[in-house]
Amino acid sequence: MNYQRGFETLREATKYMFETPSLSDVLFVLSGFSLAVGLLIALPYWWSKHRAKLERKKEFFTAGKTLGLSEGELSLLWGCARVVKEPIKALQNKAVFEKCVNKLVREDLSRIESISQIRKKLRFDSLPWFLPLTTTKDIDLYQTGFVTFEKLAYSSAVWEKSELELHLALLDLPKEEIKAGSRVKFSFIREGDGRYYFQGEVLRTYQEGSKLILILPHTDQLSKIQLRNSLRWRVKIPAKVYIRSDATSSPFEVPENTLEGIVEDLSTQGVKVCFQSFVEVRVEDKIYIEFQLRAQTIKVTGSVKNIRGGAEKTCIGVKFINLSKWDEDHIRKFITDEQRELLKAYKMGETKGGFSSSGL
Repeated sequence: MNYQRGFETLREATKYMFETPSLSDVLFVLSGFSLAVGLLIALPYWWSKHRAKLERKKEFFTAGKTLGLSEGELSLLWGCARVVKEPIKALQNKAVFEKCVNKLVREDLSRIESISQIRKKLRFDSLPWFLPLTTTKDIDLYQTGFVTFEKLAYSSAVWEKSELELHLALLDLPKEEIKAGSRVKFSFIREGDGRYYFQGEVLRTYQEGSKLILILPHTDQLSKIQLRNSLRWRVKIPAKVYIRSDATSSPFEVPENTLEGIVEDLSTQGVKVCFQSFVEVRVEDKIYIEFQLRAQTIKVTGSVKNIRGGAEKTCIGVKFINLSKWDEDHIRKFITDEQRELLKAYKMGETKGGFSSSGL
């Protein structure tokens, strides 16, 4: 009898074993398999992303504290920096910082005071002279320029600025009334950089003494006209200079009667050389120049392109004629290295002024 029941049980089990599975059984198995695979793949992936995010936040807060930011200030800035691929750039790159804090200000105007403090601590309230402007917030106070309204240009200057607004003082009385809603253009030249201009709608105006003050919203829509093909780096390097009206002699043959000058700015295209006395020179005269740049002697001829000065000082702008590729690369590397050093000093709160001597 027991054998009979055992046989019946085996037969039932065998029947279910070879029976075609139902759709619900298949879906159940597939769902379980997919869930298992998902957990094995998705969970480690999610955990790695989460850890990377925690590491970025830790790096961000550590770097921010070394720059003098408080926990609260870093938490505020992290609110917008975390969406950037490299959040730490909000502490290092002014353009990234401005985009970040603009978002914070638009969301809550009460954050303006905190953001102003953060900007000062990060030294983003002004720029080293060699970095281009990216927003009207970068423009220095008392920068002079011209406000154009109804096709007439008026001398003006940056009078004040806040997180939201730029105040422009008109130094000339306008012939047409400028009032709220008027659209004006402000243009100015930043020394050693280029010509900038932007347009904006006047929010409101007020009088300060005899000056009319226009208040415009900040903008990052700054247009720039490059005045030079390459950056000119400010230096103070002694140089031997010989002025001649022809270029027939060898450029590397040092003449006996050279003048003592100072190279005051330098680029891969040319230099500005100054003399502490009046020097007779004409535009298009040929110049032989020799100076030391980090233990390398640069010997080159150039052509005079402009002359400035008077009885006590003469400065000439010289365009290189036959600068060797070796010397060009050396000058380019020198300027790049100097930029890095000056930017590092700037971020650390030191001031080098952007000048280099022959001892560098």
